[in-house]
Amino acid sequence: MSQTLKMGHACTISHIADRYRHYPGEDVILYTRVEVLEDMPGFALRVTIPEGLQAGDTMAPEYAVPMLQIEPDEHHLIWRVTGPVRAGERYDYQITAQIAPTQEDRVLKSSATLTVPHDAGVRLAPEETLSIHVMAKGRYLKYLPALYHRDELMGRFLMLFESFWAPIEGQITQMPLYFDPQMTPSDLLPWLASWLSLVLDESCPENRQRELIRRAASLYRRRGTRAGIAQYLEAYTGHDVEIIEHRANNFVLGIEGQLGPGIALGMRNQPHTFTVIVHAEGEWTDIELKDRQQASKRIAGIKAIIDAEKPAHTGYTLRIEPSPKGDHS
Repeated sequence: MSQTLKMGHACTISHIADRYRHYPGEDVILYTRVEVLEDMPGFALRVTIPEGLQAGDTMAPEYAVPMLQIEPDEHHLIWRVTGPVRAGERYDYQITAQIAPTQEDRVLKSSATLTVPHDAGVRLAPEETLSIHVMAKGRYLKYLPALYHRDELMGRFLMLFESFWAPIEGQITQMPLYFDPQMTPSDLLPWLASWLSLVLDESCPENRQRELIRRAASLYRRRGTRAGIAQYLEAYTGHDVEIIEHRANNFVLGIEGQLGPGIALGMRNQPHTFTVIVHAEGEWTDIELKDRQQASKRIAGIKAIIDAEKPAHTGYTLRIEPSPKGDHS
């Protein structure tokens, strides 16, 4: 007598559709991914094609051919992977199906299940299920008088216009995401930065570009201050930055003290100057970086930021030093 055991964390299954709202006659693409977390002797993947979907072309790794299993209300496509399956491997499957005609709105459910041979029978992975909403008539029909609701031709005719406008409606609905530096597409980062009068360094990693845009407003409020310059450089370099301001030392003024041209108060006096120390790793040094031109460009980027952010009457010295021991930034 065979047994069925829960698989646990041996693998994960993802089962999704290209879109979750369709009309009759349209194609829907089902994507299934199997990610192996531990070594297995093989597996069998079963994807359910419910009544209302007509399966067409399929794609699978290594040109595997699925086996069709027919049941009263649904069909199943089954792929079998024989031989050892190693942890870390990934298998992708794709099914293109057509939505069957319908006179009423329907919800079609498709599931993906994985079984693995086991000494005691088979092990069963958690089932992944998706739902596809099939609309019998176009949504735009609700904006017309009730007289047209009974006209099947009008309902299907409006689907054409809805399909034309759907991509634009999707962009409008997601418009706020274009202004989010963490969500906007990579190609739009320079455009979004231009809104803040921020020029991005193309050689800077994308995650740091997004961080600079996110913190731009806060940095502008601190412009010209030690904290503002340090935070800007930390966002740009990804490393800790230390700024040391130089003031007069040993300030002593007695009764006989005389002030005049060229007189400086204190020893080692360097008024209106500061030192910027970037605690960077080897990637920022000319010695350890193979592409020295890139290192010079990065250092030039740091100097450009300091020149733009510091008070006009001040001077500075830039030093690139290794991170202190125990600093994991």
